[in-house]
Amino acid sequence: MTNCTSIQDSMSETIDLTAVQIVFCVLYCLVWVAAIVGNTLVLYVVSFNQVSLSVRSVFIGCLAVSDMLMSLTSLPWTAITIFTREWIFPKLICKLIGVFQGGSIFVSSFTLTVIALDRCLLILKPNKELIGYHRAMAIVVAIWATGYALALPVGIFSRTVSFEGLCGVFCEEIWPDAMESGRSDGRRLYGLSVLLSQFGIPALISSICYWLISRVMSSQLERRRGHTLLKESEEKLVNRKARANRMMIAMVLGFIFAWMPLNAINLYRDWGSVINKPWFSTVFALCHVSAMTSAALNPVIYSWFNPQFRKAIQSLCSGDRKTIKNKYHNDNQVRTPQTQITEVKIKPELVVNDCHQPGDQIL
Repeated sequence: MTNCTSIQDSMSETIDLTAVQIVFCVLYCLVWVAAIVGNTLVLYVVSFNQVSLSVRSVFIGCLAVSDMLMSLTSLPWTAITIFTREWIFPKLICKLIGVFQGGSIFVSSFTLTVIALDRCLLILKPNKELIGYHRAMAIVVAIWATGYALALPVGIFSRTVSFEGLCGVFCEEIWPDAMESGRSDGRRLYGLSVLLSQFGIPALISSICYWLISRVMSSQLERRRGHTLLKESEEKLVNRKARANRMMIAMVLGFIFAWMPLNAINLYRDWGSVINKPWFSTVFALCHVSAMTSAALNPVIYSWFNPQFRKAIQSLCSGDRKTIKNKYHNDNQVRTPQTQITEVKIKPELVVNDCHQPGDQIL
């Protein structure tokens, strides 16, 4: 294009400053490395160091795959586009990248919700295997199909465009009802549906599930305190409840604080005016980094708070693969009613209670 001006010269923003770009480059790199390393460790442990596959392993593996895909598709591509403020990749990528980004984000959110529901059912119905391995695999397939179906509109309506007087091309969503100002009622409705399905509903369901789990575990602790328990047994119950509460709080707050800023800025973009706002790209980059930290936090929250998983990773780092297999073999057996009874018999101090009450399962 001749007689054109770069977008940086035409509409300068704070993100164009070298110092700001260096700061965000460091942040993006740290999050990217942490997400890739963390989710790779999770995938290795659940895939290659188990004797049998459990329902929880299926969901955690699904979460790790979606977070890995989100790190590969959303982190580098979006960061480069934010820095350059134009589209430097092939035109086909403009259509595909939005689908992969949105799909992996939906899958991650849906999987977090399913994990919360699974743990809630495990606590409320300890003697019923409501979600078996094959049903878990069917749920995972449904999650991926639904997630990518919801992300399809981004790919359908995204295309590269040029603007008169500006150098380069830009990847934009052009909806059929778009006005000259770029506003689109269809885009606004889609943005609201994304806000609800990717953030609002998962956050609400997860909060309710973990609230129910916390209530059941509290009542379980009070019930067992009414019996004559060994001091060591009571300490184990208290420690387990404290660990579970910390994990549940971290799960909900981690999800909310990671994704709320990005959803808020996207809502402002759809319903407000971002034209000639020199701060918008910088704030968007900050919100995007915040959202991407979820891909790095999930392996920590969903793995490190699990003692068996933590020991497996520690054994992996020390090279003791046999220990990893034995730990997972013992952990996976806990889900079936038959092995639950065996587990209670091995620990006679827990038999003094009605051990088949809700909440007696280990989180």
